[in-house]
Amino acid sequence: MNSYKLIKTQSDNNTNGEDESTRHLSELIDTKISSIKVAPTTPINFLSLRERFGQISDQYPLPIKFQQLLQTMRNIEQTYWKKRKPLTYDIKTNAIKILQIGQLLKLDKDLYEVKIVNKSIELIFNHIPTENLPQFQPFQSQLPQIFEKRIASIRNKMDKLVQEKHEDYLKLIGQESFLEYSKEFKIYYPTFDMNFVQDISPIQLPFQIYSDEQRDQIKQIVEITIKYFNQRSVSFVYYNNLIQHLLNKIPMNKEIMEKSLMFLIKIQPDFLQITNAKKEQQKNKWIVQINKLSTEQNQIESLKTYFY
Repeated sequence: MNSYKLIKTQSDNNTNGEDESTRHLSELIDTKISSIKVAPTTPINFLSLRERFGQISDQYPLPIKFQQLLQTMRNIEQTYWKKRKPLTYDIKTNAIKILQIGQLLKLDKDLYEVKIVNKSIELIFNHIPTENLPQFQPFQSQLPQIFEKRIASIRNKMDKLVQEKHEDYLKLIGQESFLEYSKEFKIYYPTFDMNFVQDISPIQLPFQIYSDEQRDQIKQIVEITIKYFNQRSVSFVYYNNLIQHLLNKIPMNKEIMEKSLMFLIKIQPDFLQITNAKKEQQKNKWIVQINKLSTEQNQIESLKTYFY
């Protein structure tokens, strides 16, 4: 009986991991674990802001329509750097670019001088002495300093337009205290929609870019497009499907219809966008996205900015 009890006791000890040969190891581990001290964590404000509002930059974000306008200006300035002479744009084939030049002149009337030459405009650059320009470098990301200063000046004026709208929005929702963070981290309140910043009205040029008939057709395209998306309760449609639907509703040549739709996409990217347009991408695979907050009244009112 005693032998049986001894064997059973040793068996229980082995099962519970309490054998004398290994017991000191578990005691050592317990001692080390209990001696580890975890440092208290303290929240870091700028990280929480980044998590909440996205990547923090040294510049405020811009609405898409302002980004595109700024890129147009950069392309124009770069072309002038290359050619070193006034630029000429045909009115019929460069209507959108001419409207964008008018928007830039609205922000700074001293940027360029516009002259009408036959059925074209001649764009003369003010305050840029060509004799002091460095040699043109096509693959350089930064333009010469004199061009970058001009672009930065326009960028600052765009920022100011958005900031004024943002401040009005903060007052409306009772979040004026957020303005301090906005200025420090160059961010906007998460529910602030930059697309509602008013479009920049181009200066009135001494000629008509779009006829009354073209204006009416573009307004029709806006109305029918919004209804089409609303009836389908979607935000995305194939480009070809949208074109075909518009052609069924409006008697128009397909080429003209596509140009009119592209006018809307380029001039009002906060309304319509092609989400996957690439040079190698075929049109039948393009997807058009609409801003679901768009209304017929707001978009047509916005179009009046460009139709003078």
